[in-house]
Amino acid sequence: MADIELTGVDEILNKLQQIGTNISRLENKALKNAGEPVLEDAKATNAFNDRSGKLRKGLKISNIKKLDGTKYVLVGVDKSDNSKIYYGKFLEFGTSKMPAKPFLQPAYEKNKDTIERTIAETLKEGLK
Repeated sequence: MADIELTGVDEILNKLQQIGTNISRLENKALKNAGEPVLEDAKATNAFNDRSGKLRKGLKISNIKKLDGTKYVLVGVDKSDNSKIYYGKFLEFGTSKMPAKPFLQPAYEKNKDTIERTIAETLKEGLK
């Protein structure tokens, strides 16, 4: 048998590992960027009257979450602010005494194409 000597394998493995780390950060950035137009539209809505301004100020993009290997972000009221602005869910979904005045779902629907485009552009840009 012939002896084979490979050089640079450690370097290649290190580069592959680094790319994996960068990909994860890039995915996170793409998800956060994609949430921005939804957040802005939800804050700018005329679906409800926010006299105190607390609900609009309390709308945020969550940190990256993961479920069954799928990463995602949520746009809505931050849980830490939830006790102060709990009424956002009543506006979004309505109650037995009040019709729904949705502002998050329409913001998402309006920006579906933008979300996909933003994720694709951010990933392309980061992989160059």
